[in-house]
Amino acid sequence: MEVAARGSGGPLTPGGPGAQASRSSVRLNSALYVVTVVCLGVLVILSVLMSNAHRDDGGDRSGNWFEDGIAVITDERVSLAADTRAGEDVGGATVVALEPAPEEEQLRTAAQLEGATRMVNAFLNIGYEDVDANIEAVKALSTGPFLRQYTKASQDLAKLTRRARATQTGEVVWVGLVAGDDDDATVIVATNGTVTNELTDFEPQARAYRLQLDLRLVDDRWLASDLQYVE
Repeated sequence: MEVAARGSGGPLTPGGPGAQASRSSVRLNSALYVVTVVCLGVLVILSVLMSNAHRDDGGDRSGNWFEDGIAVITDERVSLAADTRAGEDVGGATVVALEPAPEEEQLRTAAQLEGATRMVNAFLNIGYEDVDANIEAVKALSTGPFLRQYTKASQDLAKLTRRARATQTGEVVWVGLVAGDDDDATVIVATNGTVTNELTDFEPQARAYRLQLDLRLVDDRWLASDLQYVE
């Protein structure tokens, strides 16, 4: 199923891993033109809601983002297991405490969420003064079909970004795992941000998107093999 970016007016990437490579390339290239000319996406500043929730709950903030992510998962699941309502009859059913997920699974999930956040941050961070570096950052976090598609479109993307003198800013506000295993994962990321370019008279205009990423583990790094906007 083809999906469109909220506010972009057109598709960006394949609807999923089963889409044909030719359709994927056309959708990516078309969307890159639309994004750069009309709004050029969203510049994402890493600010993950999961870490914020951990902070608000009074959790330990001494670690880095990765460690904070693990702490959030651990804190929440331990809290569920310790719920004093475990065993309570709630009208034909009984409250059951859930056991914490194995540590290996917690670590893997946190790494997948971090990998998706890094990729979205790189993909939606773009400015005409540093566009070449922006593009290389995306390539470094990509693999497979998406890397090939993005590389093919990158020269035109750079030209259009410079021509429009465009800059994008924003932040990741939420990230969640849809499904994942030892080798692959699907993650949803929500973002808020602004864009400025010639069409906006260089006045910031708000942009909000949700993106779905397919990730693949390559040499101990979670890289994006597909990226699409979703409603």
